[in-house]
Amino acid sequence: MVAENDFRLTVIKVTANPILSTETDLTTGEVKIGVRPSKRRVYELPIILRPDGLPLYPHNQYLYSRLKENLKGSKTEAQALMAFERFLAKSNLAFDSLSDIPEDGAAWLFTEHLIKNLKQINVQTGEVIKNPNGYALSTARSYVGIVCRFYGWLHNSGIFFITRDKKPFEHLSGYRKRSGKADDHNMMSHLYKQGGYAYKTTTLMKLFPKIQSIPDHLKLKPMSLDDKEIFINHLKTHWNTGKRKTVALMLRLAIETGLREDELVTFPATGIHYPTTGASVLPVIIGPINGCKTKYDKQRTITVPYALMLELHEYLHKEGRAELLKKGMSKLMFRHQKEMQMQRAFHEENGSLSSFQEVEFKEEDHLHGRLFIHDGGLPYSKKSISVFMSEIRSEIRKSYPNWYYRPHDLRSTFATLWLMEQATRRRFIFEILMQELAALMGHNSTSTTEKYINFCKNNEASRHFALAQNKYANLAFRKKDSDRI
Repeated sequence: MVAENDFRLTVIKVTANPILSTETDLTTGEVKIGVRPSKRRVYELPIILRPDGLPLYPHNQYLYSRLKENLKGSKTEAQALMAFERFLAKSNLAFDSLSDIPEDGAAWLFTEHLIKNLKQINVQTGEVIKNPNGYALSTARSYVGIVCRFYGWLHNSGIFFITRDKKPFEHLSGYRKRSGKADDHNMMSHLYKQGGYAYKTTTLMKLFPKIQSIPDHLKLKPMSLDDKEIFINHLKTHWNTGKRKTVALMLRLAIETGLREDELVTFPATGIHYPTTGASVLPVIIGPINGCKTKYDKQRTITVPYALMLELHEYLHKEGRAELLKKGMSKLMFRHQKEMQMQRAFHEENGSLSSFQEVEFKEEDHLHGRLFIHDGGLPYSKKSISVFMSEIRSEIRKSYPNWYYRPHDLRSTFATLWLMEQATRRRFIFEILMQELAALMGHNSTSTTEKYINFCKNNEASRHFALAQNKYANLAFRKKDSDRI
């Protein structure tokens, strides 16, 4: 709740580049200036209001200039400048309260204020241990970066000049070597230069504490076998009809193959076929060859479980899917026509209609070839995966409060459980499986794969995965007994 005597945000609708119009009163000769009606796109611009309800100057002009540059309003930038102004108001300062000593100025004091009010987090566990209502380090750094850009804009626009006597900060520059280590498992790694990059920053950013890096394997949060079973059972029980069944198939494919989110939503329909062998898993090639957006455009072969392939084949050929695809194509055609109309209107407004060329809509140019489509007949977006996982997580946590996983955890679940299952069944140490897992995951380097090896070897995870090994061993023995029968 925002207090009445406080700064607050509101949103107004504007065009990025309005066209002015003039009208002359023939009686008085007075020239009236207005904005010509336009069909140009209208954007939502967050602006800051002072406690008296008036727009804050020149902060809102800066926000509008950013919209013109990026063609979108930035709520984060508005929040940062509002936090800056709130601090200045409480400290009886203004943005131009500066001197030849940056440490005494408004920007420096605001940065110190943010640092003093950081929430403290245990980097190993992610638990907040102090000041839970404080700023996250990433948010504070972002706010200071925005304030620095604001001062740069003030100077460049001539509203306020940074001089020797009015310095908010000092500029710094340097050269930093890349932190990526050489690929110890690549025999040709000595041929690759590690290199580095030049950077620019300010003395304000140097005030922040260094971010303590967390080892890659400790960032992983794969599901245990029990949690995976809870997830799969929930999908089969509660997400088994209509659109929900499509989503369930997507997420099951992700957790059984280690697909990235981009790869999942662009998974090719041509990869699905009716199994003609009794193999437990079936190979599927993904990559640019069939339109699947793999990282680095790297082609690779994944393996899909037999039973899941049967369900995906049924989904591909289900009644009504062809009609959905037609519906999606109609939507694309409508969007294309709308875009052509907007372009024509733009050229008409600017007197350049002769240079306008209408592009014909051709269906063959819009065939996406994706397997999974939503009720609108078009492929799912990457963002939708997070939305669905959030909904599923909320449902599961009603019965299992500690069950908390995100989309990327499906990939790490596949990798770690695959390692455990293969190491147990084939009696291999994890390192021997590294190259094989790297190929399945589509890693450019086995140094990326190493984090999954380290996770499985980690002492804290050993007990958890000892249980997994026992389960896999029991499953293997049961299968052997059933084969004998």
